[in-house]
Amino acid sequence: MGLLQRFDPPAFLSDFDEIPGQLDAWDRFIGLCFESSIASESDKVQSPKGGPGLVQFYNPSAYDPGGPIIEQAILWNAFPKELLCAFERERALREADTLWPLRAYRKQTKLGTPAFEASVYRPLTEYCEWHVVRDPDTNKIRRITFTSEPPEYWQALHGDTIAVDSKKQSFPGDKEKLLALYRELVSSLVTLEDLVAPGPIIDPDGNIYAEKGQYNQFNKWNTTHGIAHLCAPPNAISAEIQLGADATVLRENAQRGKVVEPEALICCAAYGGPDRNSDPTIGATVNALARLGAMITLPNPVGLYMDHIDLEGWEAPAGIDVAECVKIVRGAPRMIERLVVEVPPETGLTVGDLKIGGVRIEYGGQVAECITVKLVGAAARIGSVTNLPAKCTSKCCIDRNYAVSLLRNVPIATAPPPGMRAAFEHEGTLPGVTHIETSLEMQRYVTRSPYARSR
Repeated sequence: MGLLQRFDPPAFLSDFDEIPGQLDAWDRFIGLCFESSIASESDKVQSPKGGPGLVQFYNPSAYDPGGPIIEQAILWNAFPKELLCAFERERALREADTLWPLRAYRKQTKLGTPAFEASVYRPLTEYCEWHVVRDPDTNKIRRITFTSEPPEYWQALHGDTIAVDSKKQSFPGDKEKLLALYRELVSSLVTLEDLVAPGPIIDPDGNIYAEKGQYNQFNKWNTTHGIAHLCAPPNAISAEIQLGADATVLRENAQRGKVVEPEALICCAAYGGPDRNSDPTIGATVNALARLGAMITLPNPVGLYMDHIDLEGWEAPAGIDVAECVKIVRGAPRMIERLVVEVPPETGLTVGDLKIGGVRIEYGGQVAECITVKLVGAAARIGSVTNLPAKCTSKCCIDRNYAVSLLRNVPIATAPPPGMRAAFEHEGTLPGVTHIETSLEMQRYVTRSPYARSR
């Protein structure tokens, strides 16, 4: 195959093309993300012969595995499963169209910086976010804009320096290009001052989202007033690469059985959010390739994309073709970065006049339920690597009486909080049992069908 010559921007977007040095800086940044992720796995893998094992995640610009490459699309639904776990579907739809305080993401009790405390984000953690515009008189939806663009791309356009562990990558950037894009995609009223952090945005744990004067991913034109790109904390391209690396480590439970079930695996290995559609699906699919002994990577251009929108079951008033109400604005089919749903204005109708499954569209989430998001993995040299499985380092807990949600990972030796018990604690104790009653209980409340829980 040969070494990859350069990491391109997601979906081969062309905004960097005329900025001297920008494409090279992006290539170095993605390379740093790969190298950092690979290094983080080195102490987790062990060879059956003793000594360190071979990390099965590789940087395609630094390592050529040789032989054919098999690409695997990993698909999931865009509507946040976390919201479905926390609320019934009707409320989940309402919450999905709102903004939450940034402090709610990790439920911190201490205070962050003033700019952090003032910031809001969309509680949409499936690498697809949306913004709804309503008619001020009727409250009907006029337009829904979806995006899967990572925040780092826009930080790079601003000319910021992005840290990857102890290393940093600076970007030449072009602030005027950034402003022009905002005015083209969001509003002609955007000013450059609107887009920068008025003060440091740092949470109580010391996580830095922006220093004063850097690009502010939580600016009003990307939250309250519109949408340019992803802003939920986990929706970052660096997190995508790290998750891919984490998932290549084989795992075994206390009974020395292989951990393969998506939720059990993510609880065991402590990567991502266990109640999401995306992270458990990505982790389990990548891990399955790793168990085959493959070397694994993310092919160029590295990104998360909307794969397609399913219009089956959509209805529109006579004379309107629903396909004409959906427009790809950035990216391409199967590699969509920005998608707009809007009825042609000359019809005098709105998105609120459309129906999905016989139900009028009242929330952006109804459309999100029709969108499939994806990441693409690539495997090479299948059967060439044999690592010993690592022990579980963490666990999730569930409510003993209402097991609809997995609490975020805690260290394996930590006692469950009062009223909780460890999830998957009996996995592997009975022959043929691959997952415990936890999964069955959750399936009564959470389903892949978007309408099964409506009342």
